[in-house]
Amino acid sequence: MKIGIFHHQPQEAGRLSVALARLGHKPMAMVTGAAVIEAVPHERFDALLMRWDGAELCGVAVLHRLRQAHDRLPVMIMLVSPDAPGGIAEAADVVLEDAADEEALAAALAAAQQARPRQYDGENPAEGLVFNRVNHQVTVSGHEIQLTAKEFALARLLIDNVGQALSRDAIMAAVWGRGDQPGSRTLDAHIAQVRKRLALRPEHGWRLSSVYGFGYRLDRVD
Repeated sequence: MKIGIFHHQPQEAGRLSVALARLGHKPMAMVTGAAVIEAVPHERFDALLMRWDGAELCGVAVLHRLRQAHDRLPVMIMLVSPDAPGGIAEAADVVLEDAADEEALAAALAAAQQARPRQYDGENPAEGLVFNRVNHQVTVSGHEIQLTAKEFALARLLIDNVGQALSRDAIMAAVWGRGDQPGSRTLDAHIAQVRKRLALRPEHGWRLSSVYGFGYRLDRVD
């Protein structure tokens, strides 16, 4: 994966670059938020790894500006420190504790690969859904459905992995991040809400089923 790095501490950006290269990825470090915004339209990033704060244009501000300016974006991985305000990185695809070690980076990138956008925005003729990442709405059969940020991220993950079983751990890492994972009941409740609100039922051409002892799987059905 080609991964853009934005961290206001040059030493930490360098450490992340070395760790990502050791894991077999292609890192590209950027020193300012403006540089990230300028690079995204031209570089084929698979993911952006950004620290939530910063001196001038912080990572959270960069994330929101990119979401407003582009329909298709790399997977957004936000590095969050313990003193960060609660929910500050909710718009990110994956949340990771700052100063993450190589093992934590590898796990976050595995989640990022599952969350990598392929059909998130615009209409996917095979799925018949329209996702709007700016306001977390999904158009279903001409009706706009408003989702919460977590429901939207969960729906995107399921649609992007139609026909594949996703483990509970992978879903929670991709939607909630390693540092803020919910209990099983929270995940099950979100699955139930997404199933209900997007009508993911056999009579509408979908089957969202539980895979016993593993996780969930979304399938197209006749």
